[in-house]
Amino acid sequence: MKKDVNICIKGVYMAEEERTTTELYTVGSLCKKNGHFYLTYAESETTGFEGCVTTMKLEQDRVTVIRRGPATAHLILQKGIRNVGRYEMMGTLMDIGVYTDGMESTMTEDGGSLHLKYTMDMNSALLSENELDISVTQI
Repeated sequence: MKKDVNICIKGVYMAEEERTTTELYTVGSLCKKNGHFYLTYAESETTGFEGCVTTMKLEQDRVTVIRRGPATAHLILQKGIRNVGRYEMMGTLMDIGVYTDGMESTMTEDGGSLHLKYTMDMNSALLSENELDISVTQI
């Protein structure tokens, strides 16, 4: 069953010694299907992806992020594994490497939290070190 939820996403991004922190508060939906959780929300001007919808599929050992709209992404995060995903912005398609250092989830059908720590690279050159804390509560 799909539930309406409040979502808080706190991010820390380090790129070339520059640290950026962001916080996004939005509403979305949470559902459980075939034993996996799906968290879906609309992006906004604040995130730079206005008009996009992001879905996160939470499995036991990985998180898949799919963004659809004017900018697209398909990234897979698995602890201890480097995956290559697709990212498209402003008509430019890029292959981005994602290495996940940490992943913890307490998600249930009533909400919970997700912590992700990962790096992103292009052509094996480090782009950024990232940390996301996502909390989900029922409306």
